[in-house]
Amino acid sequence: MMKVPFFSKFQISKFKDWVFQLASFKFWLRPFAGARQKILKLPSPARGKNAECSKQNQNHDCPNYTDLKMIFRDIGRMNAIIEALGRDFLTAMPDGAYKSRLGQMAFLSRRRHEDLADQKVADKIEQAKTHQKKCPDQWDEWDKANLFEMESMYRHHCRVSSELMEKRARLSYEGRRRHREVLKNNDWQAAQGFLQEMIDLQREVAESKCLLDNQHDNEAPYQALMREYIPGARISEIDGLFTRLDSKIKALLPEVMERQSKQEEPVPLSGPFPSKLQLSLNKTLLGLIGFDFNRGGLYETGHNPVEGGTPDDTRLVIKTSDTHNFLDSMKSALHEGGHGIYIQGLPRTQWRYQPVGQDLGAAVHESQALMIEMILGRKLEFFEYLSPRVEGLFQKFGEPAMQPDNLYRLKTWVKATPDRKTADEVTYFSHIYMRMQLERDLISGKLKVRDLPDAWNAKMKEELGVEPQSHAEGCLQDVHWFVGKFGYFPSYTLGHMMAAQFHESMKRDIQNIPDLLREGNFAPVCAWLGTKIHAFGRLYRSDELVEKVTGNPLNINALTQHFENRYVAAAA
Repeated sequence: MMKVPFFSKFQISKFKDWVFQLASFKFWLRPFAGARQKILKLPSPARGKNAECSKQNQNHDCPNYTDLKMIFRDIGRMNAIIEALGRDFLTAMPDGAYKSRLGQMAFLSRRRHEDLADQKVADKIEQAKTHQKKCPDQWDEWDKANLFEMESMYRHHCRVSSELMEKRARLSYEGRRRHREVLKNNDWQAAQGFLQEMIDLQREVAESKCLLDNQHDNEAPYQALMREYIPGARISEIDGLFTRLDSKIKALLPEVMERQSKQEEPVPLSGPFPSKLQLSLNKTLLGLIGFDFNRGGLYETGHNPVEGGTPDDTRLVIKTSDTHNFLDSMKSALHEGGHGIYIQGLPRTQWRYQPVGQDLGAAVHESQALMIEMILGRKLEFFEYLSPRVEGLFQKFGEPAMQPDNLYRLKTWVKATPDRKTADEVTYFSHIYMRMQLERDLISGKLKVRDLPDAWNAKMKEELGVEPQSHAEGCLQDVHWFVGKFGYFPSYTLGHMMAAQFHESMKRDIQNIPDLLREGNFAPVCAWLGTKIHAFGRLYRSDELVEKVTGNPLNINALTQHFENRYVAAAA
């Protein structure tokens, strides 16, 4: 029997051409290059009448508001310095600088807090609000939103002591190193004492904030912490959304598994995938989605990935790559890249350090990351673009594991796992739901820290039907609680809902998204996100923004429809 060659001469020639073009990166970025100039010329909603002077620096008819802008400008500058030091802490700081850096960042956090919680800030806010009521015509929508955010920031800080904020900052940065050590050593005993100290501190902060609103509800401290990441969040509303989504996913999952049972399992990747090549791939993909390396960078470290930075200095941090699976590193880079283009797209020209120029909080932030990583970055068309390029980059020509259909199945295969970071898109919600329930019980005191491992394992068995084989695979896997981020987890699911809802609107405005992804052309997507979401900063509240962009309040419908389309209907 005659052997059929794996590739024709034409195909081999085409692969060689792709490899050659890949080496210069120009081929990858070609779809974005021309459109990028158009994106940069798009009019910003934040642009004021006086083009020579940014809105941050313009004098206002209300002198107290002008004074506030200067106060918050300096607070913003201090925050940018803390961010820069924090990025350095995660990337380039020598180990010998660890203790002194903790002291530096804790001190700056205290100073920022003292400047923000000053009584003179409260007095000027009240006088500015009086002026706004008397002279509404002298306040445009950006100035009104900026004053609103100034008051929100003041109220967020004014009841918490400076000493507490300084201790909190020090413990949060220390928590990154502690988490790395206990995770490596599977050391629950070392983790328990640190977590107890962190939870006690978070309770004290939360209770101080609750005094302002005169809240006596047992859940109020958790809600106060959650609002640091999701401004204006209400537990009752999130509970309603999550309960409905949980019910819908549990009803949908048997259909997903039935469809999947009729498919062949994906072929696992076989390395090696050299780390340097993975980093080149990830940087190229970030350029493709619109990340500006003139104002940012991508770094691999031993720390967990973390969002953050400033519009002028956006250093993305991902964990050191696994040489056996380039998809994990790529996923992390796309996720952090979504965060990065959001940060870089904020209205820095007009409102660089003002509250109204900041991002809208963790839920909207996660929506931008999940839009790139999960919604768009797991479409078959994206893998049709990616496959021949990674075949060439890693010299894996013709391997079944590297084919588009197989890469797509690898990233959309549904299977319960104890690990959140590698979880599939459908079961991911169960990871978030159980963490939210556990951290609420930890903050309220209903769950003792010493009982966390057993509670975690029981919840994991209840929600996902799997059990961790170690503490590192269980309650030690996430960095969030070690850095004090109690109340952050719900933002992942809220962001997933927002991303799906934004995607539905995007499809109405950009009707050829699959074709664009097949070409590697993210420019229209980047422009859409920039003009619809990024450039508005905090002009609108998150619920207002969702309704403005999509025409509907935040709901579970778009996300559940997305699950049905990708994981059930696709089989028909």
